[in-house]
Amino acid sequence: MGSRQAEVTGHLALLDRSAPGLVVAVHVVGSATLDDLAPGSDLDLVVELSRTPTETDLAALSAALTPELDVAYLVDGEPGPWARDGELHADPPAQLTPVLRHQLNLYSRTLRGARPHFPVTAAEVADYCRTNLREYWQPLLDHAAAATGPVFRDGVLWLGLGPARLWHTIRTGEIVGKSRAGELAAAHWTDLAGPVREIVAARHDPNAQLAEGHRRAVVELGRRVLAAS
Repeated sequence: MGSRQAEVTGHLALLDRSAPGLVVAVHVVGSATLDDLAPGSDLDLVVELSRTPTETDLAALSAALTPELDVAYLVDGEPGPWARDGELHADPPAQLTPVLRHQLNLYSRTLRGARPHFPVTAAEVADYCRTNLREYWQPLLDHAAAATGPVFRDGVLWLGLGPARLWHTIRTGEIVGKSRAGELAAAHWTDLAGPVREIVAARHDPNAQLAEGHRRAVVELGRRVLAAS
């Protein structure tokens, strides 16, 4: 995590002062633990709380946030509030998906408290990935396939590498970062390797431009992922 740990340290220091005893465990997940932090990446945290947060606790959680922290708060192992872009949300609660439980068990970094252990099976993880591909990613792919306007860089990055991560998890049970998923997909579907590797490179180069050919490539890659999963 390097210098990014200072963000977590500051978040916790504020909470410990304003709501003593509220935070019992903190786990880092996502790109920071998969050696895939890119410029502008958010830092993903799962924070275990000692109690159902009161209004005073919620105010403390909100005041301690920064826009770069994506946080899911748990109470007794169950989803509680969540935060994104510096905003705290209490309803609906955070999502503790099978993939997140799997990440917590095997791919997280614990900064405070006990190591997590959440019940989850390989079948549950794979089933969740397949459902997510159908219900979330397929509509986005259909929209991208019909698009004729400007190519939005962030959209191509998101659509190009997200489904590939789920494809790899379904095949192997392993969770990898977006860049590694793109590399694996490029090695598997070699006719798409050129644009897919350019998308991977663009993830770490904010100045890299993506074009219509990249959008077409991510649509084709996504369709192949869906067919293979």
